[in-house]
Amino acid sequence: MSHSFSSRRLLAWTAPVALALTALAPALPAQAAVKPTPTVNAGPVDKDLNGDGVPDLVAGGGPGTDLGSGVWSALGVKSPRTGVGTGQVQTPATNIGLLGNGVSNESPTDFDGAQILTGRFFGVDRQDFMYYYPTGVAAGIGGILRGAGDGTMPSPYNNQVTIGYENLIDANGNIPLLLANAFQADGVDTGIPDLFGIAGDATNGYRLGYHTNYFAPGLYYGVTGLTNSTPTGGTDWQNWTLASTETASGVALFLRNAGTGDLYLWTGVTMVDNGDGTGTLTHVQYQVAANWNTGVAISTLQAADINADGTPDLWTVLPGGTYRAYLISGLSTTGTATVTATRAKQLA
Repeated sequence: MSHSFSSRRLLAWTAPVALALTALAPALPAQAAVKPTPTVNAGPVDKDLNGDGVPDLVAGGGPGTDLGSGVWSALGVKSPRTGVGTGQVQTPATNIGLLGNGVSNESPTDFDGAQILTGRFFGVDRQDFMYYYPTGVAAGIGGILRGAGDGTMPSPYNNQVTIGYENLIDANGNIPLLLANAFQADGVDTGIPDLFGIAGDATNGYRLGYHTNYFAPGLYYGVTGLTNSTPTGGTDWQNWTLASTETASGVALFLRNAGTGDLYLWTGVTMVDNGDGTGTLTHVQYQVAANWNTGVAISTLQAADINADGTPDLWTVLPGGTYRAYLISGLSTTGTATVTATRAKQLA
């Protein structure tokens, strides 16, 4: 069965966005299509939750994080001299997930074990919040909560869409190990971001995948398996984590191997449909650092152009509840970049 679905973006989905999406139309046969040139979203700064032009930090809490259960939001600090982000955030962070995810216990514990992403998942100019459970009783399920535009969430009721298990599985029934915002890396602007994911199993191997959105919040169906090797030329995608952002030059994707300490950046990321059920990401690859936080558990890895210099940067949140920014400059295809770390501080 083919899982290349880019041609089906012509099918508009008109279900109310506040309802859980449970019934999906059957897949149409995959067809080769000519992809338009991707357009860069010229809207508000990615990860800017309150519209002040500076990216903000979002982290999930709960067991193993030293943060209380919920979703923690910390607004970025702007330099009074330059007017751009410094890498520091306003602390203590605010728990904006106290009312839960809208479908479970009406409790911040709803988010325990969830990966938290931000993006314009309702198709408007403010940042919304996606939660996804890679493990546990809800493994493979997720949802979207509307952002209030000020760094918080309104009540989740009538502001939530569920992403069902069937929306994200691959051809072998595997759920993603993780997700990342893909924006419109395939050049088809539905107004709602697509997703990158990593999925697989020991028998069939692991691969990077592309989850296409079908014109409605939370509506993803199937996955295009990508032919890309890992940044080091391997197939061990299960050992890599992803963090994405969008800058003036397009979609950017960080790739980290915790075991080896390899940290890479792909810029100008474009998804090309190969017309045979697979796709390929074209990109420029940079090795950002070697032996970067090797073996260190990072509970949140978030990408953003923190200091507005056009080069993506990273925030990390460690299980001990501390955060730190890594400002990146001097990208080179022949050597590692310059990585300037800010002082670690307690997030909440």
